[in-house]
Amino acid sequence: MPPGAPRATVVLTGNELLDGRTRDSNGAFVCEDLSRRGVKVMESLTVADDRERFSACLRHALENEPDLLVLGGGLGTTHDDLTAECLAEVLGVPLEEDPRALAWVEEKMREVAARRRLDFDALFVLARRQARLPAGSTPVPPAGVAPGIAARAGTTRIFAYPGVPYEFRHMWLETAASLERDGFFPDVAVRTVRIFGVGELQVGPVLDALPQDRVELGITVGGGEVTVRLRNRREAAAEAQADDLVAALEAAVPVYSTDGRTVDDLVADGLRSRGATLAVAESCTGGLLGARLTARPGSSDYFVGGVISYSNQAKMDLLGVPADMLTRHGAVSEEVAAAMAEGARAALRADFALSITGVAGPDGGTPEKPVGLVYLGCAGPDGTRVRRNGHPADRDTVRTFSATSALHLLLAGLAP
Repeated sequence: MPPGAPRATVVLTGNELLDGRTRDSNGAFVCEDLSRRGVKVMESLTVADDRERFSACLRHALENEPDLLVLGGGLGTTHDDLTAECLAEVLGVPLEEDPRALAWVEEKMREVAARRRLDFDALFVLARRQARLPAGSTPVPPAGVAPGIAARAGTTRIFAYPGVPYEFRHMWLETAASLERDGFFPDVAVRTVRIFGVGELQVGPVLDALPQDRVELGITVGGGEVTVRLRNRREAAAEAQADDLVAALEAAVPVYSTDGRTVDDLVADGLRSRGATLAVAESCTGGLLGARLTARPGSSDYFVGGVISYSNQAKMDLLGVPADMLTRHGAVSEEVAAAMAEGARAALRADFALSITGVAGPDGGTPEKPVGLVYLGCAGPDGTRVRRNGHPADRDTVRTFSATSALHLLLAGLAP
């Protein structure tokens, strides 16, 4: 991170985050957003719903005097919602009922009672504790029922939010907008370069060969891609250094995006610009590709549907894959991948169709067709192309990599 960047600590609380019941998404979200805004995240801590441990964690975080402390979880109505109490203890102040927070809680609970046809008075008795905040703090308007907390400890700005992901994200982004207006975030440029087709071993030496003392670099590997993030102050020498690094990557490795857009973004943009439609036929990914495409708002502009043809019979009945082709070549083959894509394109009357058929494992592999072998098909106006992937890994990784690779196959076909 450029010198002088604000420093942040993130603390998340919740037994469910530590015993495997819930996979954390708030920490990854806020750390990524802070980094994008030029803030150096020094620590991200997860602690149990335990008063002693949580208070100790807060003291540890504040001893390091970060510029920003973001807390997630522990604001609610149950016995283990301890954030307000522990924060008040660490700050050395009592809890007090805040009038604005109380008004918000009452308004939200009236909406909940009316929607669920419940008794408001009974609910409000339980919910009222959410308006008790550390003395001297400020309530943050809620996205759900529980208000957040804004406080200070010396030079550290403290913001606490409920752990429900939608509420946490909405409230943090509102706070970030306010911090932006106050000039808290530094003036930095962030560039994200995305690479597909090589690994970190090929990317690292390209970067190491050039000066980077004015740029902070981060490399992330996953899903068959390498992502390089560059952050620098908006000043001439740093901008020039970042330009050189991006240019070197473009010259040496298969860069597909230098403006941060993902393959999902580029496929969506390419289909829209052509006025083209897309269908999918999936076997080993079982709908993962279709779910990924439809997760994007507005995907109905170009995505028409898909077929999950897991069995051979489904491949024959729904996609028209010939029985003798399956007998001769097997479901995991170049021929079947092509037939699946062509069958989906015809059945759903789409301009393009993608297909995936493979051995995701952990069972079902053979010496000829090992676990991780996947064939991808792309049928379009200019014909049908098939790519063979060999990516031995666990089942989830094979499936994720296959969906990503299928999108890249389509992206190549959409290139002008």
